[in-house]
Amino acid sequence: MPDWDDSYDIVCVGSGAGGLAAAVVAAERGARVLVVEKDDKLGGVTALTGGQIWVAPNPLQPQGDAADSVADALAYMDFLSAGMGSVENRRAYVERGSEAIAYLIGLGLGLSPIDGFADYYFPDAPGSKADGRYLEPLPFPATLLGAWAERTTVGQGTMTTQHGGSLLTNAELTRAAVDPDGIARRKADRAGRGERCMGSGLIANLVHMAAERGVDMWTASPALRLIGEDRVEGLIVGGPDRERRVRADAVILATGAYDWSPELVEAHEFIRDMYSLTPPTITGDHFRLASQFRAKTATTLPQGCSRHVGIHIPGESWGGRPLYRMMIMGLPHCVMVNAEGRRFGDESFFHTYSSTAYAFDGHRQRFPNWPAWFVFDQTYKSKYSIGTIAPEDPLPEGMAMVADSIEELAALAGIDAAGLAATIGRFNANAAEGVDPDFARGSKPWSNGWGDSRLPNPNLGPLTAPPYYAIRLGRVGTGLASAGLKTGAAGQVIDMADRAVPGLYAIGNAAARIEMGCGYNSGMAIGRSLVFGYLAARDAVSIRFVEARREPVPMARDIRV
Repeated sequence: MPDWDDSYDIVCVGSGAGGLAAAVVAAERGARVLVVEKDDKLGGVTALTGGQIWVAPNPLQPQGDAADSVADALAYMDFLSAGMGSVENRRAYVERGSEAIAYLIGLGLGLSPIDGFADYYFPDAPGSKADGRYLEPLPFPATLLGAWAERTTVGQGTMTTQHGGSLLTNAELTRAAVDPDGIARRKADRAGRGERCMGSGLIANLVHMAAERGVDMWTASPALRLIGEDRVEGLIVGGPDRERRVRADAVILATGAYDWSPELVEAHEFIRDMYSLTPPTITGDHFRLASQFRAKTATTLPQGCSRHVGIHIPGESWGGRPLYRMMIMGLPHCVMVNAEGRRFGDESFFHTYSSTAYAFDGHRQRFPNWPAWFVFDQTYKSKYSIGTIAPEDPLPEGMAMVADSIEELAALAGIDAAGLAATIGRFNANAAEGVDPDFARGSKPWSNGWGDSRLPNPNLGPLTAPPYYAIRLGRVGTGLASAGLKTGAAGQVIDMADRAVPGLYAIGNAAARIEMGCGYNSGMAIGRSLVFGYLAARDAVSIRFVEARREPVPMARDIRV
């Protein structure tokens, strides 16, 4: 038996929503719990996101005639899956989701419904709902964190478009484009109170809950290797001073995906030029750690993954690479086009172009819709922010091509001039009527929330005011991945013999999204992290306390806590 430097019942690898939720649940149920985080701050990908949580049904939804149901939620998820994925895991997410959220709320997690947020595919998809399935964190006062406040990540708005950072709720963010003064006052008030919202607020709340329950949390402490043969017995953890051998009855992998591993991105996503808004620590550690137990991987449809496009403001960087800020092009007076000058999706609903942008032309052996450009006119520039650039501020030199005519703009950008002129002409004629017969832009309630609510169609408006602008777009990863570890309905990692690896779990983006099949709806990334974090922790703790106690654990004499 090896000497150990420390001993825990449960070790969670990663400190995003899933890892922290699992830690809180396990500690509440009597386990001694450790969270190890590779980064020097807690929060993972979650802290940088909008913090949206999709769980259906959930305990904060209206009851009575407006109540949601398991049957409706499953019908909607079946639609998203396109017949693919794991029915067992899908049912676990839906049937146990409300229980998981209610449990976490009971332990102190502050959540609120996001009013007016419809399912992506409402009203067309079976079981879809106009409201109630989206939750978000309540603003959380960081003063309650004490010393942990400085060791917890605060989002700066890179993944929440230009406005929010950690000072707005999602409900407020949708009004940012049309009420900039009011939003500025709200942000100043929040900053004065030391409150955090969105993903940063969720992480702050969970860190506080974990600390209250005696969970140990180590930062700058990457998991280097799992220990064990037939089952997981512990792990080796790196650190600023030395490596530690940590005994554990169960290890829950919540490491995130692999955005910052070019090799894994190319292998699983078929992309070579993807930038990421996740922490640079997201490099696919789950695959490496689980490989010694012959863990099975699973892949979902790459085109069904939640992929974004973004813009680069000269001089901005992230993790040593150019920063591309995520864009949801839901506002009027803009289009997205390919090199032929053609639109290829509903710009206000990114899930259409997250698939068409990656379409492959087998006749000409190329990707016809990439590269792509964001094209807009002076009306757009004068009314709406672009990234962190306010309407009244000039675009930095080199950020965009600018011309007085569409044809000139096309020549500068390298876009087919005749194709772009035809596209803009057709788009303008239809937009003047408030319709988009090509891609139905403005027809989805979800998209309307990201538009200009002052207009009859919040997502449509012609491009008629020179000068015209074109910004070449970049591919942007937000932590969601097509591939991950195959898991059972309680997050158990499955090996190549289709058996659960004793003592090993994977949740969040470390686990393949097999409950979703081919599709996605925003909020499901954190939703599944919380739900399967809850289920994995319960399963791990129940097994740990049912098993007979092991012999006393020999501890290394030089342990320093």
